[in-house]
Amino acid sequence: MFWVLGMPSIKFDNIFDAVTDCKEEANELQTRADLMISLRDIYQDMGCTKTEFADRIGLTQPRTSNLLNGQIDKFSIDLLITCLFRLGYRFKPRYEDRQLTIDVQVA
Repeated sequence: MFWVLGMPSIKFDNIFDAVTDCKEEANELQTRADLMISLRDIYQDMGCTKTEFADRIGLTQPRTSNLLNGQIDKFSIDLLITCLFRLGYRFKPRYEDRQLTIDVQVA
């Protein structure tokens, strides 16, 4: 345990637990952050301009800049999944034998 200014440090399972007391909201924020990071990584891997990437994901260049700069409050999970779909990725949840998995299919 770390001490900061005489106080023990606080450990969070999810970084967003530090900004909200609502577990559901923290989970949603983490999911949005994960999707945004994936989109940023795809953008970097593609090696295209922001304008070209914006065209591919169906957003304006300013909105794409918001996305790539991590402005999480400006994006819903739905929109982020739609952007990934426009890049050729589809999420397919599957429940079997009491386990939920999500496959990512590439078109």
